[in-house]
Amino acid sequence: MLQGAECGRAPLIAQHETSCVACSVSDADIAQGVDVARWRRPGADEILLVFMLLAAIGFIWGWLAHIYMPQNPWPFLSTAFLAWRVSRGGRISRMILIIASGAAYAVAALAVARLWDLAVVALVIICAVQIALLVSPPVYGRTRRAPIQARARGWTQLVRRPPMWLLPWGLLAGALLTMAYLGSMDWIAIPACRPAASDACRALAEGYPLRWLTAHQNEPVIFKGALLKDCAQWVLVSTSVLYLGWLWLTAPTGASD
Repeated sequence: MLQGAECGRAPLIAQHETSCVACSVSDADIAQGVDVARWRRPGADEILLVFMLLAAIGFIWGWLAHIYMPQNPWPFLSTAFLAWRVSRGGRISRMILIIASGAAYAVAALAVARLWDLAVVALVIICAVQIALLVSPPVYGRTRRAPIQARARGWTQLVRRPPMWLLPWGLLAGALLTMAYLGSMDWIAIPACRPAASDACRALAEGYPLRWLTAHQNEPVIFKGALLKDCAQWVLVSTSVLYLGWLWLTAPTGASD
């Protein structure tokens, strides 16, 4: 009888141990699933972490691209402090970060034609994404007078696919800006020119930031490379500004809680 009782108890003990192991595994899986779910539906904390990651990449990238040469880490440390203040509901800190990101965007965008480097274009995109993150509904909700703990439905809600009309309008606006800056003029030396008299190889050239239109012996001279760089810069600026404006104006108001 005793052996039978022990035999009857053995399956119960084994079943209990198996259920305990299953419980421990399921708890770990649940915790991991919660973390994954938080990153799939980001809130202000996750968005600000990505913002700081982009800030670090942009800081290093800007230094390598020689757009600006920081002598100390204080700009990055200030950005980290302001991002921490935003995570605690700092409205003024958020506005300072938006202005600073916009200034960094302008500096990088206005250097595209002069430097003509993919690193500069990447830096422009990084700054534009940072601005999009700062104006996202979860971050905005965190800094309201009555904070709202909102979560986005996904990262695609924060950086959404642009509409079909945006690229043609960006191209048009960039071309118009390129033409408008023909009002910016300066004297340049004409390449491959041997002067017969003083100042015979200098001409008034137009365009900004690069001078691409001039005249020599009453004949118009177009520097195609400079024209391409100027137009590419203003198209990039126009398209990204239109995208940020569209992103802000069409931001969903009902972010998931």
